[in-house]
Amino acid sequence: MIMTENPKDLFADKVEARNLQLAIQHSSDVIARVTKEGIVLYVSPSCLLMLGYSPQDFYRSSLYTYCHPNDRNLLREALAEIEQLPHKRETFRFRHKEGHYLWLEANFSVINDEKEMICIIRDMTQRIIMEEEILETQEKYRFLVEYSKDTIGMVTQKGIWTYINNEGKKLFGFTSIKEMIGTSLHDYTPPSEHSTLDDFLQTKLSVNFELNLIRTDGQIRKVEVQLIPTTFKNRKVYQIIIKDVTGQKKTEEKLQNAEKLSVVGQLAAGIAHEIRNPLTAIKGFTQLLYEEHKDNFAEVILNELERIEGIVNDLLVLAKPQITEMEETCLTNVVKSVITLLNSQAVMENILIELTQSPGEFFVKCEKDKIKQVLINIIKNSMEAMPMGGKINVDIRKEDQSVIITVEDEGIGIPEERLAKLGEPFYSTKEKGTGLGIMICKKIIKNHGGNLYIHSRENEGTTVQITLPLA
Repeated sequence: MIMTENPKDLFADKVEARNLQLAIQHSSDVIARVTKEGIVLYVSPSCLLMLGYSPQDFYRSSLYTYCHPNDRNLLREALAEIEQLPHKRETFRFRHKEGHYLWLEANFSVINDEKEMICIIRDMTQRIIMEEEILETQEKYRFLVEYSKDTIGMVTQKGIWTYINNEGKKLFGFTSIKEMIGTSLHDYTPPSEHSTLDDFLQTKLSVNFELNLIRTDGQIRKVEVQLIPTTFKNRKVYQIIIKDVTGQKKTEEKLQNAEKLSVVGQLAAGIAHEIRNPLTAIKGFTQLLYEEHKDNFAEVILNELERIEGIVNDLLVLAKPQITEMEETCLTNVVKSVITLLNSQAVMENILIELTQSPGEFFVKCEKDKIKQVLINIIKNSMEAMPMGGKINVDIRKEDQSVIITVEDEGIGIPEERLAKLGEPFYSTKEKGTGLGIMICKKIIKNHGGNLYIHSRENEGTTVQITLPLA
């Protein structure tokens, strides 16, 4: 008896074939049947939309004809591997009918007893272009970060370093970036600023603030910090940008001091002129009284008026450079005369002023009275710093082409944070000081071509060193 195929099964096969044909015709991907040598036997209509060619253009043509010359070997190797692998995926460039190339991803599967292949082709051009653009952007960003003059890094919301660029390594004084990863931003800030830093880290907002950073070698740098909240690998972190403004701050301080000096100079000039007018009249009438009556009181008044006049002239030193007459002077004699002048007051305050010197006399070109003024100011400061008495060593000696005067006391000393500001106008370590004494002294010494340095340790004493060029 002869069996015939079930009509229902035959109808189902026809429906399935029809559905498959519709799927191929309307697919956005190109579906092709090719030989192992790459000869096209069939291609779906979508090739016209994707590649610009009609199915007839491809019939019996080779894939290698349209493949980019640099990718042909890649395609040959992929087709050759089909013998060992039933499926193969490859990405290559394919020429569009208009002449430009597209990036295609092709999935090859063997059929018909491994004599032919079904190839499903998808246009990957936009995706690859986007990936290249992302990689290019990442490379540009990496280049900007690595070669930035500012420190750029990543910290967690608790301030733990997860990344830092090379400039950060230099700022913090590390030999390797790895040494810093895993440490905390708190490790490089003074304890007094930890609470402030915590406040900024907890805001979870973009913030800018100033901070003191402690390098690994102990140096303190003034920096501006910017925290930018971001997400990295599904973790909320901060991008941190640190700008070293230590030099900028020093420049600003110098400008502020220059402005203060300008104001002091203007005030000094105004006060000096206001005092001089009545002073001239008082001095003139006192001089007449002295000449007529030879009164001792008038003589004392004249001497005091001369002192006032000297102080007024010193105020004018602040206002503008003075036209002075320098003369060659034995500096040893000047120092001895100042010690003699202050010795009686020193004895009363239980202070011994001792002079040591290297052999010989040292001549400098100077204004003798101005140098005396500087020495009196410095030695009196040393005496005031020793309320319980003590010893002041004054040493004078030659070094190369300079003469160095050193005044060393056993006083209370000056705190380190105040030492840096000495010589600034209106800044004084004394309760009622004006801060002008040391400033005037420095200006006088500078006008003589020398330098004045102050070294001090709290509760150990202060050393003042004056350097002047030999005549």
